[in-house]
Amino acid sequence: MNFLSIDIGGTNLKYALINEYGQIIVKGTNAINTQDKDQFLRSLAKIIDLHCQDIQGMGFSLPGVVDPTSKELLASARLSFLEKTDFFNKLASKYNLPVTIENDSNCAALAEKWQGQLTTEKNSALIVLGTGIGSAIFLNNRLIRGNHFAASEPSFMVVDKSASGVEKTAAALSAVGMIEDIGNHLQLPNIQDGQRVFAQIMAREPYAWQAFNEFCDHVALLIYNIQSILDLNKFVIGGGISSQPILIKQLRNSFKKWHQISPLSERTITVPEIVSANFYNDANLIGAIVPLVRTSK
Repeated sequence: MNFLSIDIGGTNLKYALINEYGQIIVKGTNAINTQDKDQFLRSLAKIIDLHCQDIQGMGFSLPGVVDPTSKELLASARLSFLEKTDFFNKLASKYNLPVTIENDSNCAALAEKWQGQLTTEKNSALIVLGTGIGSAIFLNNRLIRGNHFAASEPSFMVVDKSASGVEKTAAALSAVGMIEDIGNHLQLPNIQDGQRVFAQIMAREPYAWQAFNEFCDHVALLIYNIQSILDLNKFVIGGGISSQPILIKQLRNSFKKWHQISPLSERTITVPEIVSANFYNDANLIGAIVPLVRTSK
């Protein structure tokens, strides 16, 4: 039994055929322009038409606020033209296949809960570091959605009241942006070359090391704030950047700095386990089919 998983990101549309055991059979990536509705829909239709005869359902990982029950995208910075439409229900009717939709961070968390770092954790969270920052939280093994499906949206958290506009919030906290900033400063041929950027970070190149440390301090502050409210056992870090061991090491170090903000905080707040995700960049794809697997059994 195979399912088509489609993950719509900031710059790319990723897709994969995945079986009921979570094994990826084939996958691909298309560059997309989510500002061009017609171009986006053509790209999407091409992928579905190519695979629709070989699948038993489609799962979508979407950026934004998602109602998985009604299959509505309620709000999305990148897919505003699909907000509050019946697009996904029409897609199910057109292809006569079950279709599920889920927030992208929730998809990553579902993958880790199914077969990754969260399988044995009752109270835990996943933080996704990519174009922006996302998160998902499990309490008593339940994925927390909130009354309006907008729970666990860290990009709206105010992290710097002295800044202006969106810079006040964690929305500006971007792993992609951090890599591009370092790549641009170092005049790399490809400023998005994460491997070369991290080679410079590992070598303690001054600008790269400072930018990386500042990024980790901001992420660790979010983790500390979440931990101070929810008292979780584990935070799993997702996104392609999470495959870098130095990231996890530095996040742990940065968390300890925030943890020591006062003697009382050290005695009160438990230091959670901070680990990298199992699935890295494939987490959204694998998690998007979890609801389909559950209903097919």
